[in-house]
Order: sequence, then C-alpha cells, then structure tokens
Amino acid sequence: MISLFISFSYFIKLFFKNQAIDVVFYYPKHFNRGEDNQNLFLKKLFESCKKHNITYLVFEEPDRKSDKKKHKNSIPFDFPFYLIILLRKFGFRDKSSANILSFIFLRNLKFKNVIVLSQSLIEFFRGLNEEAKIFDLQHGIIYSDKESYISDGKASSNISDTNVQLLLFGNGFKEILDLSDNTNYYKKNSDVIGVEKSKDFRHFNPNRMVLITVQITEDHTEEQNQKMLDEIIKIVDSNEDLDFYIRNHPRFNNCIDISELEKKTNKAPESLMECFALCSIHITEYSTTTFECAEFGIPTIFLNSLKEEFNMFETDFTYPFNVEMIDIIKDYSKYSDAVISWRKEYYSDYDEDKFISLLK
Repeated sequence: MISLFISFSYFIKLFFKNQAIDVVFYYPKHFNRGEDNQNLFLKKLFESCKKHNITYLVFEEPDRKSDKKKHKNSIPFDFPFYLIILLRKFGFRDKSSANILSFIFLRNLKFKNVIVLSQSLIEFFRGLNEEAKIFDLQHGIIYSDKESYISDGKASSNISDTNVQLLLFGNGFKEILDLSDNTNYYKKNSDVIGVEKSKDFRHFNPNRMVLITVQITEDHTEEQNQKMLDEIIKIVDSNEDLDFYIRNHPRFNNCIDISELEKKTNKAPESLMECFALCSIHITEYSTTTFECAEFGIPTIFLNSLKEEFNMFETDFTYPFNVEMIDIIKDYSKYSDAVISWRKEYYSDYDEDKFISLLK
C-alpha cells in the first residue's frame, strides 16, 4: 500500500511537469536479490550511466508473490501497472493502454532508451515512444527452443514486432540465437555486453556442503513439481554424510508442500554470494545458477526428473560432464577446472564501451 501511494504521488506530479531522461530502466521487483535489495543485473549499467553523465530513471514493477523490498533509488510503478492490468481486463492491449495513459499522466515523460528485464511491458513502452530504443537485458539462460525468444525457428513476435534489441551475457548465447533464428533478426538486433565479474574466490576442494536450487514453480505442472521434489528428497536421504542447503526459486509460491524436504535440509543464505562461498557442489534441474556456480569452480549435478522436457544443458550448452556425486568428491579439482573453462564461452567480461555505444 505504501508503494502504491508513493507511485501515485510521483505520477500525479509528473502530470504537471516535464521529465526528460536518457534511459528508463524497468524490471519486476523480485529481481532485487543483492545486498540492500540491489538489482545485480542492472548494477553495473547504473554505474556506467553515472560515469558517462547519462540520465536515467529506475521503475520497479510490483510483485505480490515476492517479499522483496524495493531498492531505495527506485520508483514504484504500481499506479500505472495496476491501471494497465485493469485495461487488459477490458480487452486493451498494452500498446493501446500506453496511448490512453500517455494522454493522462505519462505525456510529460520523455525518454530515448528503455532497458527491461524479462521482456516486461515492452509493448507498453513501445506504445509510449515509437522512436525509443528498447533493450531486453538477458537475465537467465537462453536456449534454442525458449519460446519467449525463439518460436518456430524465428525470433518470437513479442520481440520482433516491438523491435526490441537484446543485450547478452556472452558469445555462446548469441550463437544459439543466431543459429536458431531463420529470419536473421537476432544477428542484427542482439549484442554482447558481458557481465560484471564477481569477487575473486573459488573452491579447490569439496567441503561436503551442497547447494540445491529448487525449480519448483507454477511454470511446471503439479506432477512435474512432485517428481522434482521426490528426486531431491531421495538424493538427500542417500547422502547422510553431506549437508544440503536449499534455495527456492524466486517465483516459488508453495504450489506444492515441500515441508518434508525442509525438515531434512538447511535453508540457504539469502545472498547468492554467501551460498557460493558456503557450498562446493550444486544440484539443480536446469537453473541459471549453474553458470553462476561455475564462475567459482562449483560443479553441478543435474536432476533427471524433467530431463526429457528440459535438457538444454546437454543439447545447447554442452555441459562438460555428467557424473555422480561420488565422482566429483573424488576428483574435485578436475571438475572444478572444467566448469570454469566451460563458463567463459557464455559469460564475457562486462564491456562498458559497448553498452554506452548502443544507447541512443
């Protein structure tokens, strides 16, 4: 309710004054996963804009399913967002909603570029400004049949129809898009800007602490979620000499009961960096955290429950090995070195000059 009031106050004031900026950043609040509720995906881009005197605003989309707090420097987008949701119920597309709201309280908001996460409200921002550059910043893994990016062998219409450009982590992801897109849209409309390198530390030996990133969400059927849960519990029960730490997906909303798993395991630290420092082995179904763990030399073991439906780490990303827990513990340095080398194909160092050059 407080966020809604702050949002209402800001946008009502915007009705009476012009706000001209270079870049609008927009993302759902659940991406505030860093210390002090920072958005780690955008942190480096904010710093680059400040360094080059590029003006920007940060809008946060509300998310009732997440308990994440807003970042102190962001503006809640609650008021326009709920109006957009209301207009959708009356059959208005987001682009039409933009036309309506631009006549009311958004007419004084002028911008040249928009950078979003998770393709959030891209059609709406295109409706607000037909001339602006709209970028979708990669936030997770992109594979050859990920429908939000590739559909029937071509760039998904939600991207191409809105003329959205992609900002990618590394050349490996760009190659997947270029090869999968028969229209060549991504060859012209995707660029690698890399990612910020994290703190310099890595694991050299197994410490018998295991991080499990649990993929149980409403994205899957109840049967799929139950299969994952059963397999994880089986692994935990079979390795009583190990300490397991579970980290739920940001969109987990108790769609199934995981209390049995919680009794048998520890809750992982909220900070991902603390998770990486604590645990030397990672288990998941297909989480992006696989790449993040690899930066610190942490090998991943993949669950088999949904392998037929989600096997991108085998087919697209060619993960360097498929072994059992005992193999990793016995020859940890070998597998640790392998994942560090593998990750470099997909995650380049952050290229500030490239990022700045793409802005209008």
